[in-house]
Amino acid sequence: MYDDFEYESDFEGTYVHDVEGWSDDDIYDVLDGEPDAYWNID
Repeated sequence: MYDDFEYESDFEGTYVHDVEGWSDDDIYDVLDGEPDAYWNID
């Protein structure tokens, strides 16, 4: 029924989303919507 629905991410093409597998919600919540801020996490 919903198999044809393809979710488009706001962060598709970013390292943190595509490689690390973070969801949009994670990026918004943890990184304040700035996927480049991933590099500052220790």
